[in-house]
Amino acid sequence: MPLDEPAAPCSYCLGVNKTGTYDLPALSPGRVHEASGPGASAFVFLMARKGDAMLCGPPHWLSALHPQSVARFCDPNAVLHVPCPLAADVLWAAETGLRSGAVSTVIAVMEKSPGLTNFRRLQLAAQAGKSLGLIIVSQPAHSTAAETRWLCHPVYTDQDEEIRIHASVYKNKKGIVGSWILNVSGETNTLHMDAAPAGEPVWPERIAG
Repeated sequence: MPLDEPAAPCSYCLGVNKTGTYDLPALSPGRVHEASGPGASAFVFLMARKGDAMLCGPPHWLSALHPQSVARFCDPNAVLHVPCPLAADVLWAAETGLRSGAVSTVIAVMEKSPGLTNFRRLQLAAQAGKSLGLIIVSQPAHSTAAETRWLCHPVYTDQDEEIRIHASVYKNKKGIVGSWILNVSGETNTLHMDAAPAGEPVWPERIAG
């Protein structure tokens, strides 16, 4: 299915609200969610736009972020950067941040999905701190303990002030699965997002684990 052609609502997209439109599944606080794909970072920053956030990841990944790019989705001044040279450091920092409840959102950047044991530790930490956990992974594992799993791709738009993301939730423990086209416009303080259903979920190529 072409990513720039929203499909008609299908049996996957069952979250109809009172206006008859289809809501994007919510990312529950107190739980940890996973995103992959070339649009994952944009999607995650968009989901972290409310409140303060803690960003844990490799130093080279953090240093490559441009504040003006982040500002299209959330306030870069509200994002605390925590450089973590090793994957174990990312897990430790993310677990500590989630358990503390000191920030609204904890973002972890990793090459591969955490193992089931480490992922469950993150879930318990998020539950204790009531914070939202978001993990960006380059190589999603076949199975994880994530509450929801998303595959995200940028979509072409000829509107300079608009950003478009194809977001597909292919695992959701407590809700629906499916794909949506997110249209994001405005500045950080006046951000506006519309979500239009785009058919059935899309699965990424996953590694064993």
